[in-house]
Amino acid sequence: MWVLAANTFQQVGLNFEGMKTVSVLRQFILGLRHYAGAFSFIRQNGLRHWYGIALVGTLAIMLAVREVLSAGSERASAWLMQAIQTAWGDEPTEWIVQGIEGTAEGLLWLLALWLQLKFTKFIVLVALNPVFALATDATAKVIRSEQRAFVEQDWKRSLIRGMCSAVLLVLLEFALSIALFLCCVALPFFVPALGILTLIFPLLSGLLSIWFYGAASLDYAWEQLGLGASAGLHASWKYRGLALGIGLPFFAAMTIPVLGFVTGPLFGGLLCIVAGLTVASQLQEEQ
Repeated sequence: MWVLAANTFQQVGLNFEGMKTVSVLRQFILGLRHYAGAFSFIRQNGLRHWYGIALVGTLAIMLAVREVLSAGSERASAWLMQAIQTAWGDEPTEWIVQGIEGTAEGLLWLLALWLQLKFTKFIVLVALNPVFALATDATAKVIRSEQRAFVEQDWKRSLIRGMCSAVLLVLLEFALSIALFLCCVALPFFVPALGILTLIFPLLSGLLSIWFYGAASLDYAWEQLGLGASAGLHASWKYRGLALGIGLPFFAAMTIPVLGFVTGPLFGGLLCIVAGLTVASQLQEEQ
């Protein structure tokens, strides 16, 4: 299986041979240009209804997530209140217990909100995969009607592969984020001479997130070219400038205060996936 994936990647790499001479910066600019062109591509090819589909899918998933977090918060709150009341017993300090209960409930609510914001990215990449996969198929059909850049894909197999790839990306980013935190924050705490790492931690963390956003978007294009999940990840790293150029708008759309959970899937996920498909199609045609 790994040999087959490597051979497939090698074949695609031969089609993209010209990309080897393109600098990371030029790849980055190319990614941004195709993102900007995704708006007109969607409009000109009658794909604007996918905005509505993505919005409905986003709202449904976020509603479900809110219910799960709310239920978990209520259970945690009930457990905590019972523990506090058991510890204080019937002593004449009811006002203290009530104050602790109110503070604990507020902290649990903030924790639930933080978890919802923190894991929105993972929710978008994994839970919205079926919506993005269908949008990818619709976009690829438009491109195939004009040229043979992509091959026909079985939607069931494509959906399973997309889910596997999304989970792989999420787990890999989570592991690398922990490693980056340990190296840049935890280690300098014990070795003050490495304090410079703490200062650049936000930049490195942001670049990591941007690349993973771009890799997740490009993965739909790699899949249309016949690459497996691991080979697609390899391709996104090989063309990391392109991944960063497509991932930056996705990152920006996801970090908009309050509205990020809506703007992320619409102006990040959907448009970046279209950008990845169109840039892959152009590169195939140029070779």
